[in-house]
Amino acid sequence: MPRKHSWADAHPGDEPFLGEIFSLAFVRDVGPLDAMGRVGGLPDTLAERTPKEISALHDYDHGYPEVVCALASGEWTVLVQPTGFWLQLLVDALSRGTEAIAFVRHDYATSRFTHAVDGEIVTTFHLNYPDHRDGTDPDRHLDLMRDAGFDPDDDEGQYGEAISRALRLAELITGVAPTLGQLTGPLPSMHFDHWFSRTRPSGGAESVEEIVAELGVGDTPGLAAAIAAAARGEPVVVTPDSELGRHVREWSATARRASWSLNDPWARSRMSDEERRHGYRLGHLTQALATKFRADLAQ
Repeated sequence: MPRKHSWADAHPGDEPFLGEIFSLAFVRDVGPLDAMGRVGGLPDTLAERTPKEISALHDYDHGYPEVVCALASGEWTVLVQPTGFWLQLLVDALSRGTEAIAFVRHDYATSRFTHAVDGEIVTTFHLNYPDHRDGTDPDRHLDLMRDAGFDPDDDEGQYGEAISRALRLAELITGVAPTLGQLTGPLPSMHFDHWFSRTRPSGGAESVEEIVAELGVGDTPGLAAAIAAAARGEPVVVTPDSELGRHVREWSATARRASWSLNDPWARSRMSDEERRHGYRLGHLTQALATKFRADLAQ
């Protein structure tokens, strides 16, 4: 494995070190601002930031925002989400009308590699179990996987240097190999809310109308009209700067505070049990709205 990729598997105390959780994505023929928009980037939060500055935003007062950075490299844009995993989950949205590759390092959950073309997952696999592949063409990159150090036939599990191999495979497919210096320097960045992406909906089987009535938000500007349009089978796109979009952003932030503050000793007591339950229900509402508004993307 080329030493230039070794930083991807570094651990706390090692230098250089990006983190125990991060995700990278590569999008062809899409500029940085458009790429960030595809994952639900919020244009009014655009600023140059470093990973350290992004990490400092992860608190109650800021609403525990997800933040993505972008780096242009030839015909590809590289996205990095420090301390986050959403890019790998949004690769279908990133790939619409083009192609995208994403992988995630997550030392406490699943690390995956995914390649998508025009919204469809071509191949995806667990980085430690490359023999378990899925997608419309799961064997497309077998030769490149071997060149990157994966053994696609190994059913025992591969653990060492898994993230380095993923970075090498992305380089072999795209011709792009971002350095740690590029990824940790100041880069254009945005807060993002995946609700505004065009990713395939999942979950949210509850009735939107029932949750709206329960929470008493039926008079939210634009909400009734959007729900009625979706019921008629019309496409519904809500932008982050619209009146309804700003309410969705507030609901999402409240839901994030309800969830993240449970693991934040400095913020756990800042919400009562009732406020936290209300935050969870707002999260359920946004999920149900995404499912209703994106019916055209459901499989």
